[in-house]
Amino acid sequence: MNDTHSAAVLQPRPWLSHLQPYVPGAPAADPDGSLASNENALGPSPRVAAALPGSLPGAERYPDALSSGLVRRIAETHGIPVDTILVGNGSDELIQLLVTAYAAYGGHVVCADPPYQLHEKLPVMLGAEVTKVPLREWAHDLEAMRALAADLAFVCNPHNPTGAILPPHEVLGFARGNRAALTVVDEAYIEYAEAGEGASLISSAARGELAVLRTFSKFYGLAGMRVGFLVADPAIIRTLQAIRLPFSVNSAAQVAAEIALADRDHGDRVRESTRENRGRLIAAFRASGYEVLESQTNFILVFAPDEARLVGRLSEAGIQVRPGSSLGVPGSVRISVPNDAGMAMFGRLPWLQTP
Repeated sequence: MNDTHSAAVLQPRPWLSHLQPYVPGAPAADPDGSLASNENALGPSPRVAAALPGSLPGAERYPDALSSGLVRRIAETHGIPVDTILVGNGSDELIQLLVTAYAAYGGHVVCADPPYQLHEKLPVMLGAEVTKVPLREWAHDLEAMRALAADLAFVCNPHNPTGAILPPHEVLGFARGNRAALTVVDEAYIEYAEAGEGASLISSAARGELAVLRTFSKFYGLAGMRVGFLVADPAIIRTLQAIRLPFSVNSAAQVAAEIALADRDHGDRVRESTRENRGRLIAAFRASGYEVLESQTNFILVFAPDEARLVGRLSEAGIQVRPGSSLGVPGSVRISVPNDAGMAMFGRLPWLQTP
């Protein structure tokens, strides 16, 4: 007897058909030459490593689901209420939660072109329409974005991958006057900005005027531990708490983030080293005939018509960088700012005029 039953063919949702996976930067054999992922070249506060063994007892217990101790530390540091803060498994989880709650399956998201990749990828994954607005002078074109109706508008400030920053009053004016239901300002690199916390809109976010994303992956050197936080109106925080996966931030990561946030001396060293080596790196590439954008982050964008050749020459020297074509800026290379040992690797390149 013939079996006429045919099994259904499993197919992904149609809006995923053209989505490409996120491709992280390639590491180098020598960690000092791993300059593709905008990691903190000085690493985390030494106090973090000293404290982590003490966080292992109790590992059989689930972590604090709401990261209460870290939330209190963030609130004290920034002078904002605890009910405006949500800690997540990196800021990427928080982006996903925002899109899930406010734009998934038919909603509309506006971002830059090129964007930080997950400002586009996560909405697409969740069935939202995405409109990308080309940059103007390598920063967000807020005037063009202002005219577009949307559920969410993402503004990466400073911008990745260009390193450009907009004054906070311009971003706040955009949030107050655009047609998006919620403006989300991603401040992943704000600690590196010349104005530091003076460039942040966390206080405005706590008042409910917009939402702000922050991460411990960059300035605080905890990229491998996956911790970020969102500041927004308490009603938004409650909504996201209701839909998030439980226990998404492990206990060790919570302890590490609290310690990193409190160690301001290490933060000052990171800021000083980044500023000095960023200037040296920019000067070296400019002296060697390349155009380089000014940056207020821990990376620089070098314009290179010979993009593939430049990436190859650096790779041969043990330095891994990010091709601009993979970030939406073909004809360029993004280079994370190295520590002093990494700068010495550039100094050994005969074709680069290092100061």
